[in-house]
Parts: sequence; C-alpha cells; structure tokens
Amino acid sequence: MNSYLPPDPYKLLGVARDAKLAEIRSAHRKSVLKCHPDKVQDAALKAVKQDEFQKVQQAYELLSDDAKRQQYD
Repeated sequence: MNSYLPPDPYKLLGVARDAKLAEIRSAHRKSVLKCHPDKVQDAALKAVKQDEFQKVQQAYELLSDDAKRQQYD
C-alpha cells in the first residue's frame, strides 16, 4: 500500500465498509465542503485544510474505483 494514502479512507469519509457509491459520493461532497482550502481566509489554517482536502480526495479516488477499492480491502 502506498504511504500517501489515508490510513482508513472509510473512516476519513465517514462511510461504512459496505457503502455504495452514492453514499461515498455524498460523504465526499460534504467532506470537501468542510475542508476546501478556498473557503479558508487564515493562511496557517489554509495549509492544514489543503492537507485535509488532499486526503479526502485520495480517499474518494480509492473508494470510487472498484478495482482500487478491492485491492485496498
């Protein structure tokens, strides 16, 4: 497993291991709205949110691709 992947993409997105793609998409959208770096004015906080945003994106990419998800599981 690659070291840049989040430790547990299911936990990061707040979905169950048997979540369907629609649930994963919905959780991803909510997470992105919370941590999108463009919504933050504070420069220090922006860097933290950028990192969090990247992790959410990676988790979504992993879980939304059936082949990658099976490999992860």
